[in-house]
Amino acid sequence: MFKNLHLKKYIVYGVVAAILYCIPVAFYLRDVTWSQSWLLYLGNALFMVMVASFLLVFNRRRNKNASSMSMVTAGVTVTVLGIVLSCLICALLLSILIPGLFHARPDKILTGEPANSVPDKMHGPVYLVFFNAVMGNISTGFFVCIIFPFTLKGDQTKENAPPGQAEV
Repeated sequence: MFKNLHLKKYIVYGVVAAILYCIPVAFYLRDVTWSQSWLLYLGNALFMVMVASFLLVFNRRRNKNASSMSMVTAGVTVTVLGIVLSCLICALLLSILIPGLFHARPDKILTGEPANSVPDKMHGPVYLVFFNAVMGNISTGFFVCIIFPFTLKGDQTKENAPPGQAEV
């Protein structure tokens, strides 16, 4: 069942996707203001580009005719791995770049937020970073995983892949 599983490639692309997501997050955490929140979405876009490039390489390695379900499964695997790793890296970045994060009053708090945001004792950056790391990357990663396999498939008329290509 798992004899053709290319786990090393999934891990490499998942790690690179997580690192690409966390680069803009690090810049956001240096200046935690509401107007800099666009950097979190830039990280989602970079994450999406990495998952899309993985699917392009995955399809090319199977002579541009990989089965749709194997591409969906491989893309979801890379997406989930990237999300888990990006959450771990974001936790590390938060603890390094926001001194006193786990005390009553951290040194950096979110400023310039709209009036309808509800501040907690950390004033928002932790929630924003983790919510965006999970929900933003799920949205962009799964979007690519659903759209790309059906558009990249060379032979759209049938799903019969040669033996060995149907495996993930």
